[in-house]
Amino acid sequence: MTMSVNDASVFTDLSGLNNIRQLGRENEAAGLKQVAQQFEAMFLNMMLKSMRASEDVLFGDNYTNSNEMKFHRQNFDQQLGLHLSETGGVGLADQLYRQLSQRYDINASSEGEVGRLDAGDNNQGQEFPLPSYRVPVQSQMPNQSQAPNAVQQQAPVINNAAAFEQPEDFVRALEPAARKVAGELGVDSKVLLAQAALETGWGQKMIRSRDGHESHNLFGIKSSPNWSGSQVEVSTLEYRDGMVQRERAQFRAYGSFEDSFRDYANVLRSNGRYSDALNAGVDSELFAERLQEAGYATDPAYAEKIKAVMRHPAIEATNSGSVIR
Repeated sequence: MTMSVNDASVFTDLSGLNNIRQLGRENEAAGLKQVAQQFEAMFLNMMLKSMRASEDVLFGDNYTNSNEMKFHRQNFDQQLGLHLSETGGVGLADQLYRQLSQRYDINASSEGEVGRLDAGDNNQGQEFPLPSYRVPVQSQMPNQSQAPNAVQQQAPVINNAAAFEQPEDFVRALEPAARKVAGELGVDSKVLLAQAALETGWGQKMIRSRDGHESHNLFGIKSSPNWSGSQVEVSTLEYRDGMVQRERAQFRAYGSFEDSFRDYANVLRSNGRYSDALNAGVDSELFAERLQEAGYATDPAYAEKIKAVMRHPAIEATNSGSVIR
């Protein structure tokens, strides 16, 4: 193990942590990886400390258990924790790095991004859903006394994904457009909301340009030669022969979320391979299954993921047509 002065891998050199801060300014991804390793080292130190405490109970009267030995042993354990985290550790640093890079969109090429629908060919994909713990769920129950048309009258028009702090915020903002387009397609608005939530992580992982410009792309529709509108290029992950591969692709950008819903409806109606899905009508589970069978996404579990999202309380509450309060 080679260590240098001002190296964060030397636990006694606190100035080495400044290097991480500087690295974070120059390379966010590399800086975040260093932070994740430091966190794993702290976790490993806690484990070692707990193990040493158990050892003290069993061998507390041993002559090697002096205060001096404990001091040196503690130093050794702290350095060991850093070394283990840098050489693979228990995998905590890698998991933390992937989660944080997705959460804060570090390097625009996080491990959670995969390719979405290309309206022009069969080469489609879908975004991995964010785990439920990333977006806390309110336990608040919806007001069941509202009339079905209350959604159209009271739900605010929101075109800023930053406003989606909770799944309920996402559903409340998009439900009017979802109902309108679902009515035109003859499907249940729940399945459209669920698919949009799956593709965007409840609005937390929207496709954006490098300068942070919002694409409003709710269904991961890729750009195609006949697309004359705006587009955004991002890094994606695609399923190829059962393997996930990183690629870069152009995605459509819209002026509003409602435009995204309407373009999605146009893609389904103008492409014959989705006719079976549309013929499923309000049978949302069948719609999701046929959508996958038609090749909408390369994820083999795409339909099951949509069904799982449909069971979320925020979407189930839309059955009555009432706005979530």
